[in-house]
Amino acid sequence: MNQQLIFNHDYQFDETCMAVRCSVLQGGLRNTVFIRMPEGWTAAAWLVQVREDAFFWEDEIELALKREQLDPDGNLWLDGSV
Repeated sequence: MNQQLIFNHDYQFDETCMAVRCSVLQGGLRNTVFIRMPEGWTAAAWLVQVREDAFFWEDEIELALKREQLDPDGNLWLDGSV
């Protein structure tokens, strides 16, 4: 278990961004993560898939945070993959 990051497992589909949104605490700060939905998916199916692959996405989020890939608003954007 990663002691520096706390994954909230609060996955929701954000229609505005066409991405699954979740949050992670890093050093006491809350960052919002968006995992963009690939073409050809429905919102419901993508949300289910991201939840099922939570451990994969946690690794991807951890790597992106180490690379300091946050946007100016403190959000992290990841491209979904099939």
